[in-house]
Amino acid sequence: MMRNDHLQRLVFEEINARCIWVQLDAVTREVLTRGDYPPVVADLLARALLVAATMSSGIKFDGRITLQLQSNGPLSLLMADCDHDGGVRGIARVREGAELPATATALFEELAADGTLALTVEPARHGRRWQGIVPLEGASLEQALESYFRQSEQLPTRFRLAFDGDRASALMIQKIPGETADEDGWNRLQHLADTLGEQEMLASEGEEVLRRLFHAEERRVFPARDLHFHCPCTRDRVAAVLQGLGQEELEALAAEQEIVEVRCEFCNQGYRFDQVDLAALIQGDAPGDSPTVH
Repeated sequence: MMRNDHLQRLVFEEINARCIWVQLDAVTREVLTRGDYPPVVADLLARALLVAATMSSGIKFDGRITLQLQSNGPLSLLMADCDHDGGVRGIARVREGAELPATATALFEELAADGTLALTVEPARHGRRWQGIVPLEGASLEQALESYFRQSEQLPTRFRLAFDGDRASALMIQKIPGETADEDGWNRLQHLADTLGEQEMLASEGEEVLRRLFHAEERRVFPARDLHFHCPCTRDRVAAVLQGLGQEELEALAAEQEIVEVRCEFCNQGYRFDQVDLAALIQGDAPGDSPTVH
């Protein structure tokens, strides 16, 4: 079944709660094919991509939200982000020579032993960067996120994440602060979310799942928003990073290599800087238009 990548938002006004549904099949495949990830790492990264896309529903300005997991274990970093326009990307870093466990559940347990979870909201231009960091808690990414919102935001939240190696879907329900006209409504929503199986999430379109799940609830449905793979790296940004190395290190690079190629970790795209470009960077100028792969 061909499914389009999108985010769907619902609001239950009488219950004072919201629901986010995300389908992320093509984006997940794009991210995973750009990195040579072991299956257990790919599984966790796919779920992180779903979370980043889900969290982007709360961005009301031009900017980006990032989910980041870090630990001293074999998986040192897991990162996924999504911008206001639905552009999603992600990356995972495995320590060299590290032995990975056999299952994604066991991998998360190793992460949680000393790991942290961070959510960062960053405006694209002006505005204040915000970040919340908590220890990783729970036996899964879903439980860790529910704990995060309970501790940091005081917002009761439930997550359901599903990935089968090809398709990826997420459901989030969240209580909104304020009085409610339906005292039992939040309990009903949680019960309904618990009835949703992973296979059902992956086999059906989101519109069908949400209609079947919440057909008896009063809800307001907002227009769906498309999601797509996007990495904002540019040649100018890479040049700025190279200039940040300093004149001495740039001169050493130019002496060692005729052409310096830098690859973006997120999208694996390459940017080439020849001797003329490097000389311009050493002088503090912008490089010219030499061949670039992107």
